[in-house]
Amino acid sequence: MDLVRHLKESLAVVGRRGCVIHIAHSQGALITHLASKQLDTDEMQRIEILAFGGAVAIRKTPQTPFKRCINYYAVNDPLLMVVPSAAQALRSGLVGTDSEFCFLAPRDGDPIRDHHLWGATYGQALKWEGDRFQRLYVSPVTRCGRFLLFILVPIV
Repeated sequence: MDLVRHLKESLAVVGRRGCVIHIAHSQGALITHLASKQLDTDEMQRIEILAFGGAVAIRKTPQTPFKRCINYYAVNDPLLMVVPSAAQALRSGLVGTDSEFCFLAPRDGDPIRDHHLWGATYGQALKWEGDRFQRLYVSPVTRCGRFLLFILVPIV
Protein backbone atom coordinates (compact mmCIF):
# COMPACT_ATOMS: atom_id res chain seq x y z
CA MET A 1 0.00 0.00 0.00
CA ASP A 2 1.41 3.39 -1.03
CA LEU A 3 0.38 5.14 2.19
CA VAL A 4 2.14 2.57 4.39
CA ARG A 5 5.32 2.97 2.34
CA HIS A 6 5.03 6.76 2.48
CA LEU A 7 4.56 6.80 6.27
CA LYS A 8 7.49 4.43 6.81
CA GLU A 9 9.73 6.51 4.52
CA SER A 10 8.67 9.71 6.31
CA LEU A 11 9.49 8.16 9.67
CA ALA A 12 12.93 7.19 8.35
CA VAL A 13 13.54 10.76 7.19
CA VAL A 14 12.66 12.33 10.58
CA GLY A 15 14.64 9.70 12.49
CA ARG A 16 13.92 7.81 15.70
CA ARG A 17 13.28 10.97 17.69
CA GLY A 18 11.20 12.70 15.02
CA CYS A 19 7.47 12.87 14.52
CA VAL A 20 5.37 12.65 11.36
CA ILE A 21 2.19 14.70 11.17
CA HIS A 22 -0.27 13.03 8.82
CA ILE A 23 -3.34 14.87 7.57
CA ALA A 24 -6.29 12.83 6.31
CA HIS A 25 -9.56 14.08 4.86
CA SER A 26 -12.80 12.20 4.27
CA GLN A 27 -12.00 8.85 2.61
CA GLY A 28 -8.34 9.50 3.43
CA ALA A 29 -9.14 8.82 7.08
CA LEU A 30 -10.46 5.39 6.12
CA ILE A 31 -7.33 4.72 4.06
CA THR A 32 -5.20 5.87 7.02
CA HIS A 33 -7.12 3.57 9.36
CA LEU A 34 -6.50 0.61 7.05
CA ALA A 35 -2.82 1.53 6.61
CA SER A 36 -2.34 1.67 10.39
CA LYS A 37 -2.92 -2.08 10.52
CA GLN A 38 0.42 -2.49 8.74
CA LEU A 39 2.40 -0.25 11.10
CA ASP A 40 4.08 -1.44 14.27
CA THR A 41 3.64 0.13 17.71
CA ASP A 42 6.88 2.11 17.55
CA GLU A 43 5.93 3.59 14.19
CA MET A 44 2.45 4.60 15.35
CA GLN A 45 3.85 6.26 18.49
CA ARG A 46 5.76 8.66 16.25
CA ILE A 47 2.78 9.69 14.09
CA GLU A 48 0.21 12.39 14.77
CA ILE A 49 -3.07 11.96 12.88
CA LEU A 50 -5.16 14.98 11.97
CA ALA A 51 -8.41 13.80 10.37
CA PHE A 52 -10.89 16.22 8.84
CA GLY A 53 -14.42 14.99 8.08
CA GLY A 54 -13.17 11.42 8.24
CA ALA A 55 -15.12 8.48 6.87
CA VAL A 56 -13.89 6.76 10.04
CA ALA A 57 -12.78 8.26 13.33
CA ILE A 58 -9.18 7.36 14.07
CA ARG A 59 -8.69 6.67 17.74
CA LYS A 60 -5.67 6.34 19.99
CA THR A 61 -5.97 2.89 21.57
CA PRO A 62 -3.56 0.22 22.84
CA GLN A 63 -3.76 -1.32 19.34
CA THR A 64 -3.25 2.06 17.64
CA PRO A 65 -0.99 4.04 20.01
CA PHE A 66 -0.52 7.08 17.80
CA LYS A 67 1.31 10.02 19.33
CA ARG A 68 -1.84 12.09 18.82
CA CYS A 69 -5.18 11.68 17.09
CA ILE A 70 -7.71 14.39 16.52
CA ASN A 71 -10.82 14.09 14.41
CA TYR A 72 -12.29 17.38 13.21
CA TYR A 73 -15.90 17.39 12.08
CA ALA A 74 -18.14 20.28 11.05
CA VAL A 75 -21.37 19.70 12.97
CA ASN A 76 -23.26 19.64 9.65
CA ASP A 77 -20.78 17.26 7.95
CA PRO A 78 -22.78 14.47 6.27
CA LEU A 79 -20.17 11.91 7.37
CA LEU A 80 -21.34 12.30 10.98
CA MET A 81 -24.32 10.19 9.88
CA VAL A 82 -22.06 7.25 8.97
CA VAL A 83 -19.38 7.46 11.68
CA PRO A 84 -21.08 6.18 14.86
CA SER A 85 -18.25 7.04 17.26
CA ALA A 86 -18.14 10.65 16.05
CA ALA A 87 -21.92 11.01 16.19
CA GLN A 88 -21.92 9.57 19.72
CA ALA A 89 -19.16 11.95 20.81
CA LEU A 90 -21.13 14.89 19.42
CA ARG A 91 -24.33 13.77 21.18
CA SER A 92 -22.53 13.24 24.48
CA GLY A 93 -20.85 16.64 24.35
CA LEU A 94 -17.40 15.03 24.45
CA VAL A 95 -15.16 18.04 23.98
CA GLY A 96 -12.06 19.45 25.57
CA THR A 97 -8.31 19.46 25.20
CA ASP A 98 -7.93 15.72 25.83
CA SER A 99 -10.69 14.72 23.42
CA GLU A 100 -9.96 12.98 20.16
CA PHE A 101 -12.82 14.94 18.60
CA CYS A 102 -13.20 18.61 17.79
CA PHE A 103 -16.59 19.71 16.47
CA LEU A 104 -16.63 22.89 14.43
CA ALA A 105 -19.40 25.36 13.78
CA PRO A 106 -20.11 25.46 10.04
CA ARG A 107 -18.77 28.59 8.40
CA ASP A 108 -20.51 28.28 5.03
CA GLY A 109 -23.74 26.65 6.17
CA ASP A 110 -23.72 24.25 3.24
CA PRO A 111 -22.76 20.68 4.28
CA ILE A 112 -20.82 20.04 1.07
CA ARG A 113 -18.81 23.27 1.25
CA ASP A 114 -18.24 22.81 4.99
CA HIS A 115 -16.88 19.30 4.30
CA HIS A 116 -14.27 20.62 1.84
CA LEU A 117 -10.75 20.47 3.31
CA TRP A 118 -9.78 23.89 1.97
CA GLY A 119 -13.14 25.46 2.84
CA ALA A 120 -13.63 27.99 5.61
CA THR A 121 -14.61 25.44 8.27
CA TYR A 122 -11.76 22.94 8.04
CA GLY A 123 -9.42 25.66 6.77
CA GLN A 124 -9.64 27.38 10.16
CA ALA A 125 -8.74 24.13 11.93
CA LEU A 126 -5.81 23.64 9.53
CA LYS A 127 -4.59 27.10 10.52
CA TRP A 128 -4.83 26.17 14.23
CA GLU A 129 -2.80 23.04 13.56
CA GLY A 130 -0.24 25.01 11.55
CA ASP A 131 0.14 27.47 14.42
CA ARG A 132 0.53 24.55 16.86
CA PHE A 133 3.20 23.02 14.62
CA GLN A 134 5.10 26.31 14.53
CA ARG A 135 5.00 26.62 18.34
CA LEU A 136 6.07 23.02 18.99
CA TYR A 137 8.48 22.17 16.20
CA VAL A 138 9.95 25.36 14.73
CA SER A 139 12.49 27.31 16.77
CA PRO A 140 11.78 30.98 17.54
CA VAL A 141 14.98 31.93 15.69
CA THR A 142 13.78 30.17 12.53
CA ARG A 143 10.31 31.72 12.80
CA CYS A 144 11.82 35.19 13.24
CA GLY A 145 14.20 34.65 10.31
CA ARG A 146 11.35 33.60 8.02
CA PHE A 147 9.34 36.65 9.09
CA LEU A 148 12.23 39.01 8.39
CA LEU A 149 12.93 37.34 5.05
CA PHE A 150 9.26 37.79 4.11
CA ILE A 151 9.39 41.49 5.02
CA LEU A 152 12.76 42.29 3.50
CA VAL A 153 12.44 40.43 0.18
CA PRO A 154 10.09 42.26 -2.19
CA ILE A 155 7.44 40.18 -3.91
CA VAL A 156 7.89 40.30 -7.67
